[in-house]
Amino acid sequence: MEHNTVQWDIENRQLLSEVCRNCPDPHFERRSKELPHIGCCAYEPVFTLFEIYKMIVAEKTEFFLEVLYHNPRNTIHEYEIVAGAFIHPLFYQRDPTSSESPAERYDKLCQSSHTVYKAVDERLAYAVCQFFIDGKGCGLNASFKTSICRSFICGAVEEKLSGEEREWLAKRQRSIRDEAESFHRKYKAIFHERGWTLMNNVKEIIIYFRQLSRERAE
Repeated sequence: MEHNTVQWDIENRQLLSEVCRNCPDPHFERRSKELPHIGCCAYEPVFTLFEIYKMIVAEKTEFFLEVLYHNPRNTIHEYEIVAGAFIHPLFYQRDPTSSESPAERYDKLCQSSHTVYKAVDERLAYAVCQFFIDGKGCGLNASFKTSICRSFICGAVEEKLSGEEREWLAKRQRSIRDEAESFHRKYKAIFHERGWTLMNNVKEIIIYFRQLSRERAE
């Protein structure tokens, strides 16, 4: 693309931008100078069946089990795993000018469905993705990154693009997300029909994905 603002990594099917090293988007500005300025890596990635399958195919089952499945920081749902972020201690401290800590504000915002989305922003403002490496960025194998992490380009970067470049970007974002989401929907339905969930049947799902991998390779 013009000026190399956004690059397409065809091998890992991800969008990258050098601009991210010094994130210009005010949405990701930190609440305190003590917090690391890490842009959209203030996030908790959600790993779907698609990413889990890719780990199994790559013969990284042990990585999946140790880093994602058995990690006490993470939350296991029926067909997804949320990788919990590291929360900075400032989240639990009261600022001298405030009557409550960010954690207390977060708890209040969680009490209403109308403000729960604000609660997420409040918490993530003090978060660091567990895969973030200072000075490098994402430390996760690129082929295991979630579709959101591989496709997200913030508004501050996107607004620098021409109309043609935005169309180029949107096409690749759809391609990344459609591939992951269609796989996830298909196998979620299959596992649901069998009564399998990640919480209770992770061994069966791993075996199933290994067999699927062999069938696709034939």
